[in-house]
Amino acid sequence: MTDDDLDAMLAAPFDDVADAGFSSRVLSRVTARSAWRERLTLYAPVVAVAAVVPFLPGAQFAHAALHLTPLIANSGAVAIAAAALALTMSLDQRFRETG
Repeated sequence: MTDDDLDAMLAAPFDDVADAGFSSRVLSRVTARSAWRERLTLYAPVVAVAAVVPFLPGAQFAHAALHLTPLIANSGAVAIAAAALALTMSLDQRFRETG
């Protein structure tokens, strides 16, 4: 067997394997599980925050927010971190769409 014979044999498409719908069942389960994980990733933090917010001391929280807001707004490090986070999220979304 020569290299050309081997290349021709490997380049030819293989026949489909008769699996009685196994591949489609696995794919549907993987898709459903992936959708469940995406919902969990989205809604778990929302539920956690909603559960904690009623127990926060409102006046102290507002005072801390008013004190920290100008510090955060004028911070170059926070601006760079926010830009890096936004870039990471947009690239992640693009890779998910193309992949």
